Amino acid sequence: MANKSKATKAVLASLLATSAIVPAMAVSADTTTETKATDAATSTASKTIDFNVDADDALKGFIPTTGKLVERNGQQFINIELSDAVLAMVNSVTVAGQPAMAEYNGKKHINIPVTADYAPVEATLNMTIPFVGKDSVDYKVTLTPDAKSIKEVTETTKPVEEVKEEKVYTPGKTFDSVADGTYDIVWDAYNSEKVGNYKAITNHFSSKAKLIVKDGKYSVEVSVAATSKEMVAGFKIAGKEATEKDGVYTVEIPSISELHEAGVHVVVPAAKMDKWYDFGFAIETADLELPKAEVKPAPVESVKMDVTALKNGTQELSIMHNKYLDDEVTVTTTEGGYDVELTFPEGQHLLGFDVEGATVALKSEEKVGNNTVKIYTLSVKDLEKIYTATADLKVVLNGNVLYETAHDFQMKFSDKISTTVPFKDIANNGNKDAIINLYNKGIFKAADKFNPGNNLKRSQFALMLNRALKLDVPAKANFSDIAKYDAETKTAINALNGYGIINGKTATTFAPGQDITRKQAALMIYRLLEKNGYKASGEAAKFSDMPKEVEASKAISELNKLGIISGFEGKFNPENKLTRSQMAKILNNTLTVVDGLKK
Repeated sequence: MANKSKATKAVLASLLATSAIVPAMAVSADTTTETKATDAATSTASKTIDFNVDADDALKGFIPTTGKLVERNGQQFINIELSDAVLAMVNSVTVAGQPAMAEYNGKKHINIPVTADYAPVEATLNMTIPFVGKDSVDYKVTLTPDAKSIKEVTETTKPVEEVKEEKVYTPGKTFDSVADGTYDIVWDAYNSEKVGNYKAITNHFSSKAKLIVKDGKYSVEVSVAATSKEMVAGFKIAGKEATEKDGVYTVEIPSISELHEAGVHVVVPAAKMDKWYDFGFAIETADLELPKAEVKPAPVESVKMDVTALKNGTQELSIMHNKYLDDEVTVTTTEGGYDVELTFPEGQHLLGFDVEGATVALKSEEKVGNNTVKIYTLSVKDLEKIYTATADLKVVLNGNVLYETAHDFQMKFSDKISTTVPFKDIANNGNKDAIINLYNKGIFKAADKFNPGNNLKRSQFALMLNRALKLDVPAKANFSDIAKYDAETKTAINALNGYGIINGKTATTFAPGQDITRKQAALMIYRLLEKNGYKASGEAAKFSDMPKEVEASKAISELNKLGIISGFEGKFNPENKLTRSQMAKILNNTLTVVDGLKK
């Protein structure tokens, strides 16, 4: 039996001061079931007695100074109730060499005998402290009863309880948009099996929290229980670490209605404990009511487009093109259509400008060197239309008029660019810009919803990829399981196979309806880069779960180096399914890299 040391006392103090959060999390011994009452409570009379406690400071604060006074066979005992966390470390209790602790119905009970004159009693608590060692330690505790404090009390017996079903996570109520503000919410922790009421976590936090909504982004404020503050050193959700102030952790979350990966950082210096414990975080949305955000007009965005000046009724370039009229315009979306800014670099020769079917206004003119730059604003409803314009030109050189004419020409703008959000369920998605960019390129088609969280099928990935590449190559393989798919999808699968980007699951099957994995997507994307001239760097990624296949490992490493694809907490998760939102990010990054390879 080991003696108490200063280090041992320090560890005990740390463990007790946090209500044994480390053992609870490390062992995960808590059950996930809930109970409900089935019978009415009953009341009985009993006595209590106060007493003074003389013990090590590490233990003293966790022994109550009031206990139940019971009598058995003419002998009085003080029944001392310790917390479950402390009882879990108590092996035995003795008084004058006699046992004073017994187990009833699976729980330890401590009964300290007292004399008729209520003299001080010395008890020995034998304890085993987690993370210190297997040796037990004896602690001396002296109780001095106060006979004058004895009083009658009425005790309520809790009703019989029965087990409820486990709380398995199901997706919550969704919210299209939420008004800015701070709202009261309730959250729960889930174990690795997605079962809620994960007490190894919830015992140490308040289930009541705050949801903060600002400009379409969500954050939560989660409070640590007072007894656990000393050991909780960090908190994170969806890979983002929270900021902490006075035991309240604030962190941004991707959405209100999903189950997010989360973690709590536990530090016990005396026990050499410094570890993150994982769990699932979800807001209880079943009864949650949140006000909708007011619909705001889309922000005004300006984009650059090309304009071509043509001779009337032909595809030949007019004298206006890129001489008197700059070939780049600035387009701004308006409620009724578009405002197009046209720049005339040699505006000193332009006496007037008019366009059929449009409103024209001179915006500015500025002297730049020997020229006067004029900018006109053209208000139109349709950017795909070809507009007929008239420019009144008077060209003077060395005081001589070279020509003076009303020059007719036609203006053709590039394809109309959408500046609106095409899907109503991506407003708060982290990959919204990538989704909109691919939509503008024609890779995604307009629909009510994009369903960013849905898994992506192998056929869908092939379709999106080929919309970007526009390949039409005969397949090397003859896939028998794609016959029921539409012509565009079959062309995409066959073309990508013929081009050497995708393979089948077997020699004759592609498995188009299967969810595509992150590893499969990485392989296809990397083969595309190689086809476009990319040379491997040879640098290996440092993910802990890299696949053993040489080609897959190389593909993941190179795409990670290029910033096309990333991991999470040191892992790549190659067999995880690829979501539609993740696909948008990866494909958008890929096209940016491919464009760079072509330059």
